[in-house]
Amino acid sequence: MAEFPPNIGSPATRAITRAGIVSLTDLAGWSEAELGELHGVGPKAVAILGDALDEAGKAFATDTRASDTAEVDAYLDAAPSPQRETLRTVRATLLELLPHGRDAMSYSMPAVQLDGISVAGYSANKNHCGYYAHSGSTTQAAGERLDAYVTTRSGIHFDVDTPLPKSVLRLMVSLKLAELGAVDRGIRSEYYPDGQLKAQGRMKDGKPSGRWKWFDKDGSLERVGAFRVGERTGTWTSYDSDGNLTDTTTY
Repeated sequence: MAEFPPNIGSPATRAITRAGIVSLTDLAGWSEAELGELHGVGPKAVAILGDALDEAGKAFATDTRASDTAEVDAYLDAAPSPQRETLRTVRATLLELLPHGRDAMSYSMPAVQLDGISVAGYSANKNHCGYYAHSGSTTQAAGERLDAYVTTRSGIHFDVDTPLPKSVLRLMVSLKLAELGAVDRGIRSEYYPDGQLKAQGRMKDGKPSGRWKWFDKDGSLERVGAFRVGERTGTWTSYDSDGNLTDTTTY
C-alpha cells in the first residue's frame, strides 16, 4: 500500500484493499461516488486519494451508473407494448441472476454489464424481442437447448409478449461467464455464478502474464501476484476478509 498516503487512516486503507484497490492504477478505475460508498472511506480520505491521483497524473473515473440506468429506462419506456413489459421482466430477471451487474447501453440496446463487459443484451424489434450474448460462440454453445426458439449467429428471438424463462436466461449467462473465464489471449475474467469477480488478469498465448488478482465470494481481495510466461514472479501478497495483509511471498 506504499502508493497511498498514510493519512487516509486504517479503516479507509482496509476498505480499499478489501475492494481490490492496491495501486493508484486500480484507484483510477473507481469514481469518487463508488469509493465513498465503501464502509470506512469518508470524504476526507476520498479528497486525499484524489490529490494522490492528481500528483500521479491520474484521475477518478466518471460515475455513469445513474445516466446508464436512465438510458435503459428511456429505451424501455419508448418501446411499444407488449415488448416494453416483456423486456422489463427480462431486465429484472437478469439483474436478479447477476446482482453484481449494472445497467448499460451497448450497440444501441440495453445490456447488463460486469466490469464494463456486456454479458447480456436485449432489444425490442418489430415482430419479436431479442436476446444477445454479444458472442456468437455463446449462442452456439447452447445448442439444442435453444431449439424452441429462432436463433441467429449471436441472438435469440422470442415472442413480444412472453419473456425468456429464467432457466434460459440462467443458461445463457452461465455460458457467457464461462467464455469470459476461458480467454487465452487478452484479459481473462473469471466469475462466481452470481457475477462476483473471482479472478482477473491478462493471458498471453494461453498462459497468465502480468498482474493478477483473486477475490473471495464476498468480493474481498484474497491475493495479488504477477506471472512471467506462466510462472509466478515478483512479490505475491495475500489478505484476510477485512483487507489486512496476511502473507507476502517473493518468487
